[in-house]
Amino acid sequence: MAHKKAAGSVKNLKDSQPKYRGVKVFWGQPVVAGNIIIRQKGSKYECGKNTYEAADFSILAEKDWVVAFKKKNFKKFNGRTYLKTVVEVVSADEAKAPAKKAAPKKAAVKKETVKEAAPKKETAKKAPAKKATTAKKTTAKKEEKAE
Repeated sequence: MAHKKAAGSVKNLKDSQPKYRGVKVFWGQPVVAGNIIIRQKGSKYECGKNTYEAADFSILAEKDWVVAFKKKNFKKFNGRTYLKTVVEVVSADEAKAPAKKAAPKKAAVKKETVKEAAPKKETAKKAPAKKATTAKKTTAKKEEKAE
């Protein structure tokens, strides 16, 4: 007979080394040629102007400029479109000027159009619901009491 209980060995207590993935240089920051902008697994971010992809999907800068990010539609083989972030290295002027959007309409213009609109027509009030059955019952009861 054994004097000690058998202790089981555990096989899954080993841990892998950290990979330190993620964005290393953010939007608007200067970058030197060859700097790693993003470390990633797979192509979550796409390469844009003046960038290239390493064998491990890291995105690196080709020129000494400024990092910029933008969204772009990509199409899969099944026809589905989806947004992906594109990483670019552009001049400082291009990075400061984001894509122009349509100018919002002024509030003053909206107020004038509201004032010019025709006045609202008065809605006809609904007549109260007729209670013919209750009226007949009450008159019938009154007649019985009167007799």
